[in-house]
Amino acid sequence: MPIAAALAVALAAGAGAFAQRLSGIGFSLIVAPSLALVTGPRDGIALTNLLVIVVALAVFAASARHVDKAKLPVLVPAGLAGVVPGVIVFRLLPVGPLQVAVGIVTGLGLAAVVAAPRVRARPRLATTMGAGAVSGFTTAVAGAGGPALTVYAVATDWPQPRFAATCQLNYAIQAAAALAVKGLPPLPFAVLATALAAALSGLTAGHLAAARISGARVRHAAIGLAALATLATVIRGLSA
Repeated sequence: MPIAAALAVALAAGAGAFAQRLSGIGFSLIVAPSLALVTGPRDGIALTNLLVIVVALAVFAASARHVDKAKLPVLVPAGLAGVVPGVIVFRLLPVGPLQVAVGIVTGLGLAAVVAAPRVRARPRLATTMGAGAVSGFTTAVAGAGGPALTVYAVATDWPQPRFAATCQLNYAIQAAAALAVKGLPPLPFAVLATALAAALSGLTAGHLAAARISGARVRHAAIGLAALATLATVIRGLSA
């Protein structure tokens, strides 16, 4: 892989982790379309799944005490059920349509996150299972499992600490299941190690900057960056 491409992978991973730490969103929405552009959709989404495991577990380690023990046993199996059709779609779609699918899924995820404050729902069993299944499906197809659960959390007034802790563990499990079927992306070890190091560095930088940078500003910047990457991904897929 050219050095420029490896640097782009590291930049996307670091920026996504930084945004995730400060604003609670942004990692998969920035990283998935960006890596799909740089390395192709199959390797890009598999690498995103790998990075999600690391980032989610790192965030979970600091918030484990807030896990919602009532919702976790519902979300995890529902998410794993959603991973199955997601992996099937991931494997069956040709490269061009898969690239477009990644862009569409992340684009819809962005729209859902923006619209979430205007949505209201009750935290019923069916609603929770549905959110988990959609999250698992989009994790497998596009590496972006966050939007479905973000909308669910806002719509049901799920307390932020419980949402953050519970969903980080859920993301990690979904991504691990998807990656177990797909296998590690066939990228040079140096690229994988650089991406992982960049993601952890982004988390650390976000932690250090948390007292000085507004989470709302980072959120807006993350949405804008993710939107550009999503648009570029769709254009690339349509021209493939």
